[in-house]
Amino acid sequence: MRQYSISTVVNLPFDQALGETRQALKDEEFVVITEIDLQAELANKLGRQIRPYSILGVWAPSWEHQALQEEPDIALLMPSHVCLWDNGDGSCTLATADLEHLCRADDKPLLAEAARAVHARLRAVAASAQFAGVTAKPKGPAR
Repeated sequence: MRQYSISTVVNLPFDQALGETRQALKDEEFVVITEIDLQAELANKLGRQIRPYSILGVWAPSWEHQALQEEPDIALLMPSHVCLWDNGDGSCTLATADLEHLCRADDKPLLAEAARAVHARLRAVAASAQFAGVTAKPKGPAR
């Protein structure tokens, strides 16, 4: 079975994990253009309660431009969505679509190259957020 998402567990409380995710996105030159607080929206619209859950709509301008030059309807996949939800145990799950699989374009090498680049950057975001909660061991002798 193919994996169509990139996901990781972040060992941080939700609000801290959301902040770390935003910073990791910024570090990888993504711009957050939308943010949906799904927990609040479902409570407001349906009166339903869920654990904290946010959807960030992100884009990388250089990828968007390159991709649109190759395939105008690629905008159907824009912006990329980065989801973060509380697991209820002090950790969160961060997930995003795996653009490398969604943008298979053997006949359009520039589109495939752009998808691979964004894929690598989204993986870096997931890795950065995943390790944000890990504290480094102190260096040198203990005092």
